[in-house]
Order: sequence, then structure tokens, then C-alpha cells
Amino acid sequence: MKNLRMLLILCFPIFVLWLVTCDNTNNTGIISPWVQSGPNGISIARVITHRDICPEIRLNRVNVQMEVRHSPDNDFPVLVCEIIIPQGTITASVEGRALMLPVENPKRLVVIADTGCRLETGDVPQSCNDPQAWPFERIAKTAASFNPDLIVHVGDYLYREDPCPPGDKGCEGSPFGDNYASWDADFFSPANKLLGAAPWAFTRGNHEECSRGGKGWFTFLDPNPPFEDCQEFTSPYVVDIGSVNLLMLDSSAAEDNSAPEDMVEVYASQITALENSSGDNAWIVTHHPFWGIGQDSGELFMINDTLQAASGNVLTGGINLVLSAHIHLFEMLNFEGNRQSQFVIGMSGTELDPPVTSPLAGVEIGGATVSKGVVLNNQFGFVLMELQGDVWHVSIRGVGGEELLDCEIDGDLATCFP
Repeated sequence: MKNLRMLLILCFPIFVLWLVTCDNTNNTGIISPWVQSGPNGISIARVITHRDICPEIRLNRVNVQMEVRHSPDNDFPVLVCEIIIPQGTITASVEGRALMLPVENPKRLVVIADTGCRLETGDVPQSCNDPQAWPFERIAKTAASFNPDLIVHVGDYLYREDPCPPGDKGCEGSPFGDNYASWDADFFSPANKLLGAAPWAFTRGNHEECSRGGKGWFTFLDPNPPFEDCQEFTSPYVVDIGSVNLLMLDSSAAEDNSAPEDMVEVYASQITALENSSGDNAWIVTHHPFWGIGQDSGELFMINDTLQAASGNVLTGGINLVLSAHIHLFEMLNFEGNRQSQFVIGMSGTELDPPVTSPLAGVEIGGATVSKGVVLNNQFGFVLMELQGDVWHVSIRGVGGEELLDCEIDGDLATCFP
């Protein structure tokens, strides 16, 4: 009996370890699964895995082999797999992990943008190791707790472009560059809870340009079939969410302070295509604001010159709103005349921009005068949009989910109530 007791004592830890390592839910090799919207009304399931072959996805109790999107290489030593989800699919799962599928008429949206941790030469490094200084993971977990029907990311995922300065404990050990380690640290790991909470609509930001994080963007998040080379421009598309069409415009290359003729020509054609596809009620979703106002060294600046030139500062069709990011704060602009309202949502983790302290009412931008400008400075968070009847109630939420500002969108009229 004594020997048996000793044997149990010696072997029990090994038995527990065996149970843990044989737990299929923790050791499937699947790192990140998600569902995202794509062109022509499609929904795409994707997974990142350490496996050698793509897993099967279970669709309505039928197993289907996923296809290779990216094979492992030196910078991205992971396998990325994908499959278009057939319309009418009710359930989907990968290795027992359920995937959230699109609902017909989403009534609760989460909007985030500018989420990565800024490590760029010339800027004060953000303390990526401090959840107070870089709260994206906290924001993602909070946003997931609101049970959204759709998550919209308005661009800029990868900010770890340069190494952490020697001796800086705030970012010590951080990966950098356009590679899997940086993308995982800046987006996939901290976004884990939110990634599986609902389908996504991803927008490309200027940090995903070809010269910056372009390879990661096209490896993981671009909604098109894989390209052989990084693309400066990609075609716009429409995400129909019932009450509104989301007009997805890749403005990653759009110059803020100039309007190159060839670039203006490309964007003019894409904007016209979206206007023609807008339907009765649509929002342009794009990283660069058509009309955005920030402040630097006490002086206001206005952007985006390229999109203003490409649109002629007039958006036709059923476009009622422009939803953007890029400036790291929350801002809502109304204009005199018939110009659409502009939302700027850029405060979901990246180092915040200097506050806008000058009054915005009366400021002219792109040939129109701001009738009302609402700015929320020095606050990290996200935006929750909830459809009630025909009105979208928009609440700007802090890191812990507390309401910071209340707004609404009623057709072509956006209003904030500070």
C-alpha cells in the first residue's frame, strides 16, 4: 500500500500533464479563427494555424476542407487558410470552435480603429507592456462583452515598425516589422476575445501600405483572393447590413496634404462606383477622413486632400455619412449645406493625438463650413452603434465600457449630445 501511494504521488503530476496536453480544445494548432465580410456579399472564414495542412471546417454538420491562402515563409511562419461560407449556412466551426456567422439585419455594431502600439523612430515609444498605456486588449474584451452583431475596424493595425529603444522597460522585448510576431502582438493576440465575438468588416489603413504593413494585410485580412504582389489600391465593395450599406473604400494610399493627379483619378473612379452602388442609405467606411480636423502645436490642420479632390467635396447617391479614423481621437463634424456628416474614430489603443482645443464651429474645410464640431480628447475607447427603429444610437465608450458621449444617426442627420 505504501509503495502504491508513492507511485500515485510520483505519477499523478505526469497524469495531469498528459490530460492537459491531450486536451484537444487547447492543442489543436488553430491560433486564430474568424469570419469577415468580402466583395459581392460573400462571407469568408479564415484561420491561422501552426499545422502543416489546412483544417476542415464544419458547415451545417458537413466537414469541408479549407483552402490555403498563405503558406509559411520566413516572415510569416504560419499557415493561413480560408473558405467562402455558402449562403444559408446556419452553423460553422473549426475543431469544435464555433464561428459567429453574419446575421441578416445587424442591430449592434462595434467600431474600432488605430489599435496597434506605436513604435516608430522619431516618436516617443508607447509602453506596449503597460495595459494602461496601450489598452487595446482591454478595449477588445470590453467590446466583446456587448455581444455585437458586427465589428468594423477602420484601419491601422500594425504600429510596431521599429525596435524598442534599449533600456525602455515599457516596450522591452517587443517584436517589430511587418512579420507574424508583430501582427500577433499588435492585433491577433490582444483582439482574441473580440475576434470570435462576431463577424468583421476590415478596412485597410495607411499603416498597411505596401511600404509598411502591406504584406501582413494581404496575408491575413484583405478580403480578396491572394495577389502575387502587394497592391497599392484595391477595389471598393459593399457590405449590406440591411438598414444601411457599408461602402468599403481602401484609402490607405491617399495623401493627406497633397493630391497627386494619378491618385486622384483612381479614387475618383472608386468613389463614383460606390455612389452608384449606395442604395437609399449608405455610409462610406474608409481609414482617411474626407474631412478631418486635428491640432498640432496649437494650430488646426485639415485632411484629406486626395479624397477631397477625388470627390470634389460632393458625395451623391444615398451616402449619408462618412466613417473614418486616422486622427487619434473621436470627432464628429456637421456642415452647413448638404454635406454628409463625418465621424472620426481613432482612439482604440494607439497613442492618442494632441487634443483639439480650438472651437470647430465656423471652420472651413473643403469649401464648406463646420456648423457643429464635437471632439472627445484624451480618451481611449470604442464606439457602439445600436439600431432602434430607424435611428442608430451611437455611444462612445471608454476602456471599461462606460459611456463617454451620446450621439445618434437618423438618416442623413448625425447629432451628438455632449
